[in-house]
Amino acid sequence: MTLEEAAPPKYFFGSLLSAAVLLAALLYRPLGTAAMGALCVLVLAALDISQGSAYDPHIVGSLVTLLVVAGLVTLLSVARERTVRQLTQVRAVAQAAQLALLRPLPERIGPVRVAGFYRAADDEALIGGDLYSVRQTPYGVRVLVGDVRGKGIGATGTVATIMASFREAAVTCEDLAEVAGRIEMAMALDREDATPPGGAGPPGDGALPQDTGPDDELFATAVLMEFPGDAEEVRVLDRGHPPLLRLAPDGATPLTATPGLPLGLGDLSEGTERAEGFPMPVGDMLVAYSDGVTEARGRDGAFYPLRQRLNDHFCRPADEPGGSGGSGCFEGRGTVPAEIVTFLQDDVARWAPTIGDDMVVVVLRRLPSADSPGPPGTPEPTATY
Repeated sequence: MTLEEAAPPKYFFGSLLSAAVLLAALLYRPLGTAAMGALCVLVLAALDISQGSAYDPHIVGSLVTLLVVAGLVTLLSVARERTVRQLTQVRAVAQAAQLALLRPLPERIGPVRVAGFYRAADDEALIGGDLYSVRQTPYGVRVLVGDVRGKGIGATGTVATIMASFREAAVTCEDLAEVAGRIEMAMALDREDATPPGGAGPPGDGALPQDTGPDDELFATAVLMEFPGDAEEVRVLDRGHPPLLRLAPDGATPLTATPGLPLGLGDLSEGTERAEGFPMPVGDMLVAYSDGVTEARGRDGAFYPLRQRLNDHFCRPADEPGGSGGSGCFEGRGTVPAEIVTFLQDDVARWAPTIGDDMVVVVLRRLPSADSPGPPGTPEPTATY
C-alpha cells in the first residue's frame, strides 16, 4: 500500500496483494486465509477509490483477479486442512494398532527386571518385522524375541499372528516346545488362509490388488526363554535366532543353545526339540537381540561388534576413562538393564546413523526372588521406540 501511494501513477503494485493471500494459505487455517483474502480485496478497493481509478479497466481486472485468487486459495486451504486431519487420524489409528502389537515392556515382572529398545527400519513406523513379548505365566516368566522374514510395515501381519499366538500359548502350554508348536500352527493357518492366485480380494469399492497366494517362505527366527520362579536358571529354546549374550562378572559371553529351524519351518525338522536349561545366578543378565543390531554397518562398512562393544565399555578398570569402577564386568555402578539398553541404543546410533533393518534389544536381569525389591537406583524406563 505504501508503494502504491508513493509510486508514480503508471506503476501499479496492487497485484502484490495476491502474493499475500498465497502466503496466508501456507501460514493460516482456512478461516485465517479467508480473512486475509477479504482484507486484501478491501485494501485494493480502497486504494482504487482513493486514487480515483475505481473504473479503470486495468484496476477492475486486478480486483477481480484478486477476488478469484482469494476464493481459490481459501478452497485449497480447506482441502489441505481436511487432508491433514485425515492423515492425523490415520496415523493415530496406525500407532494404536502398532502399539497394541508390541506393548511397552514392564519395568519388572516376577523375578526378572527388564528393559529394551526397538527401532523400525521404516522411519514413519513404530514397529516392523522384529518382535518381543514378556509374560508372567504359571510356569515362570516367559520371553519371546524374534525376527520375521522381511522388514518394515510389510512384516507386521506375521508379527501380529506370532504375538497373538504366543500370548495365549505362553500361559497354557507347559513346555516351551509346545509354545513354539502353537505358534507354528498359527503361522500355518495364515498360509492356508492366504487368497489363492486369481482369487477374489476383500470386499470394497473398486478393483483391489489380488493376493499372490500363500507365502511358502513365511518364517521367523526366534528365541524363547523361561525364568522359573523357584530356580536360578533360564530355559532356552532357540529357533534359528542369534545367540543370547550372558552378562556376568567375567564379561559378555554367548549363551549358545542348540539351534533349531525358524518358526514356520518346523515341519522340515526331524526329531523332537526341547528347551535347554542354563544356570542363571542372581544378578546375571541376558541380552536378546535381532540381527538388525549385529548387521548394522558403520561408515567403513564394518558390522556392529555387539559383544566387543559391551565388554569394552563395561569391563574397563576403574582407573580408565569410562571404566565401570568395579572389580568385574557389569558390576560397577550397580549395572542394571536400563543402563545396558541406554548404552546400546546410543552406541548403535553412533556406529550406524542409517539402518537397513529393524532392531530390537531386550535385556533381562535375574533378581533374588519374585517378591524381593529390585536393585537400588533410579527407576528404569520401559521399552524405547
